[in-house]
Amino acid sequence: MSNLSAHDEQTRVALVTGANQGIGYAIAERLASDGMCVVLNGQRTAAVEEAVRKIAHTGARAIGVAADVSSERGVAKMFDRIKSELGRLDVVINNAGIAPRIDGRSARVENTPFEYWERTIAVNLSGAFLVSRSALPLMKALKWGRIINISSQSGRMYTGFGSACYAASKAGLIGFSRVLAGEVGEYGITVNCVSPGRIKTAMAATFANADEVDQQYIARTPLCKVGYPNDVAGAVSFLASDEASFITGAVIDITGGFFMP
Repeated sequence: MSNLSAHDEQTRVALVTGANQGIGYAIAERLASDGMCVVLNGQRTAAVEEAVRKIAHTGARAIGVAADVSSERGVAKMFDRIKSELGRLDVVINNAGIAPRIDGRSARVENTPFEYWERTIAVNLSGAFLVSRSALPLMKALKWGRIINISSQSGRMYTGFGSACYAASKAGLIGFSRVLAGEVGEYGITVNCVSPGRIKTAMAATFANADEVDQQYIARTPLCKVGYPNDVAGAVSFLASDEASFITGAVIDITGGFFMP
């Protein structure tokens, strides 16, 4: 899953987890257009390969690595590939996430199976921990790095849309990011969160009443609209750049004004 015949050692490399669709793909596409070599991660090999082909068609450099980010062994193998093929890693976007539903709706706490809770925390939160931990030695060697974690407005407030397990995982990402930012700043590494609101993606469409949720969101939002993956990708592009060198431990809310702290 590679279109890299020879990698320029000075080109920045960005890893995007959950990159085969939706927000993750939009981010990978944007970072590729920014001139980075992108590593697209996802669980399904065929979907990752297709995403890589689409980005490679634009002339950008990309490779795909299928791995479950909640698996310590899977993450280790993914980083072995990155180190052997590319030799560096500058940017990490921890975007991989799931939002299990029951009959197309977010489960209430009393109806949430424990396996839903465990799996959501494992992918959404533990996955970011495992990937970030593996990335740090590579970034420290460069004395530069960007870790950007994709949280959610559900991790910032009660929305009425997200389940407790999803909200807990996304709130946990914010706390994790702040501590990590404090630990690695001296190495030139910044750690920030992006917190999207209602974004039109395949995951958002899994609500049984998706159109109704859209309208409820629009009614509560000053900009009177929902967002799109490119809205998130633009913010991530900025945070991944040199221009954002004095921003760390921050949460950027991309909600159309739905959440205003």
